[in-house]
Amino acid sequence: MKRLIFLSLFLLTGHVMLAQTSSNTAIHKDPRLDLLIQKQVELNKEVYKENNRTGPGYRVLVINTNDRKAALDVKSRLMADFPDHKTYLIYQSPYFKIQIGNFRARKEAENLRNQIIRIYPSGVIVVPATVEFKPEKEEGTTG
Repeated sequence: MKRLIFLSLFLLTGHVMLAQTSSNTAIHKDPRLDLLIQKQVELNKEVYKENNRTGPGYRVLVINTNDRKAALDVKSRLMADFPDHKTYLIYQSPYFKIQIGNFRARKEAENLRNQIIRIYPSGVIVVPATVEFKPEKEEGTTG
């Protein structure tokens, strides 16, 4: 019985292999598919532009250190003292950088820097960065 099953499977697979190698397959594609694909690409680009809320701006660099714990302590204090501004921990080997804020104008970043200098008197600078914008803020400036 096992031989019969094995022989039938062998013959079937051999037949299938012969059928695959001897047949020519022609694929006919509807040209409207290319139009649909192009339309989808355009829609994806529009959605990305509408949802992309980042751009060039400024942040305040508060600390640049090798000590991770010190960086996290500074971040915690900034989050407590300035809850309206987003705080970032950026690791660029071997340094941990704490930045705060998302500003389009350098003057706004300078104002926050002047407030932070009261807590951390040295090493606080304004740096250019790719920043996040709030949607309502962007809509208010464009409309």
